Amino acid sequence: MAADAPDVLPTGPHRAGRDPLRLGLLAGSLLCLLLVGLAHPSVAAPPLGPAGWVPHLPDLPLGGWVVVALQVAGYALGAAALLRGLRVPSRLDIPWAAWALVGGLVLLTVPYGTADHTNYAAYGHILVEGGDPWVTTPQDFGPDRITSAVQPPWEDTPSVYGPVATGLMGLSALVGGELPRQVVWVWQVLVIAAWLLGRALLLRLTGDRESVDTWWTGNVLVLGAGVLGAHVDLLATTALVGALLATRVRGVPGALLAGALAGVAASTKITAGVVVVVLAWLYLRRDMEIGPQEDVQRADLHTSAKGVGGSAKGVRAVTKGVGSSAKGAAARVVAVVLAGLAVAVPLHLWAGPNVFGQLLTASDGVSYASPWRAVYTVLDLGVAEPSARAWVARASAVLCVLLAVVLWRRLPGTDSGPQRLLLVLVTAYALGAAYVLPWYALPMWAALAWWVADGGRAPRLLTALVVQGAVVAIGYVPGRVRIPEDMATVTLAWRMVVVPLVTAIVWLLVLRPARRPGRGRRGSARG
Repeated sequence: MAADAPDVLPTGPHRAGRDPLRLGLLAGSLLCLLLVGLAHPSVAAPPLGPAGWVPHLPDLPLGGWVVVALQVAGYALGAAALLRGLRVPSRLDIPWAAWALVGGLVLLTVPYGTADHTNYAAYGHILVEGGDPWVTTPQDFGPDRITSAVQPPWEDTPSVYGPVATGLMGLSALVGGELPRQVVWVWQVLVIAAWLLGRALLLRLTGDRESVDTWWTGNVLVLGAGVLGAHVDLLATTALVGALLATRVRGVPGALLAGALAGVAASTKITAGVVVVVLAWLYLRRDMEIGPQEDVQRADLHTSAKGVGGSAKGVRAVTKGVGSSAKGAAARVVAVVLAGLAVAVPLHLWAGPNVFGQLLTASDGVSYASPWRAVYTVLDLGVAEPSARAWVARASAVLCVLLAVVLWRRLPGTDSGPQRLLLVLVTAYALGAAYVLPWYALPMWAALAWWVADGGRAPRLLTALVVQGAVVAIGYVPGRVRIPEDMATVTLAWRMVVVPLVTAIVWLLVLRPARRPGRGRRGSARG
């Protein structure tokens, strides 16, 4: 496994030293994005009221277009740093202390690029006050400091998050008290802790600091959308990685731990439940391959020692070993499922049946940034809106399956291991789903770190994902719904035209027919 592998870079053997240009691009990106977080309130950050006991710096009085320019520059510079790392192999060599310092600086800012943290605070507040956040909207709960801070369109929307996520929102509200900024700051602490914990888990999982820091810790598309935006998806992704790491514990106890963490991940955000498929694949592949290989080696030794007379015994030993391995693999898969259910079922019983209703309601969303929006708009002209949404949901599901199949067949990799499977599944979803947001891709970046550390190479695919991810992130700049009309015209044009166009191009690049062996180069074209 990759855990014992030496440090490697995303595109091959790397130089001994650092690349000053790559480091400069990354530092410039972080500076721009941190400055945006100090501008409060702004077109990117909704007002949160007085700071209370929250440590903070003076709010920067930045104009709306300055904030937009800093956001765009931050994402562009960060994406350029990633592309530079793909083109010119080098080392980041950034120690733990530096990443902890970045986390500390983020705690001096307010979340931005979205208003989701205001409804996180409200759902937690409703829960702590004895309400049901899966039924009661912030508007229905009644006006107070926290529910009044919720931004459109979430004032009349109940929680769509799992019981683990909503429970942590309640913890934030309990500790934060009655001031929105205090509640949000406690939530930020949880998010930053999850980001750093995710680094620690990925380091244990991969043994490759460079891949982890390139695609997770220092990836601006994780930092900007996940950490500075304080999104719940980051917590779910970290739980997903923890479930994968738990498979290093031998036997059924490891499977039980992995299943329990998978239950936590799915109960944070349901899409993270994809890790159960990967865990099942991992145990089936590992136990069915390692067990028979060891038995074959023992049978060979037995045959060599006993001659022809030992051949029959050797064959029986291999057959017995295959059966034993199959039983062991089945036992581990069953343990994963049972442990996951043992965690998820009580949590959802506690949350109540309405949590499922909200998931179903949210499943037919079609975002402006998706190519599916154009399909929905055309269908809406001829059929009722619910039918149009249902048809788009079905079609996008078919596309996700198709993208996964094609990626699985063409993606270069060391074998058909869990690294490849996870990357294929989460990438297909991030690209093909009808409702796309920058932070929905967080599992994909974690999967990329794991896959690259295991020897995966696909420069064209990685380049396409970085470019598409940056274009989507810029499409959600500045982040608030209520912004000046001229700004809305420009930003919505990017979101509704440029982002869907770039995403559709990536679809075509992935789905295009593969080149035949005799017609030009192969290899990276598959990526």
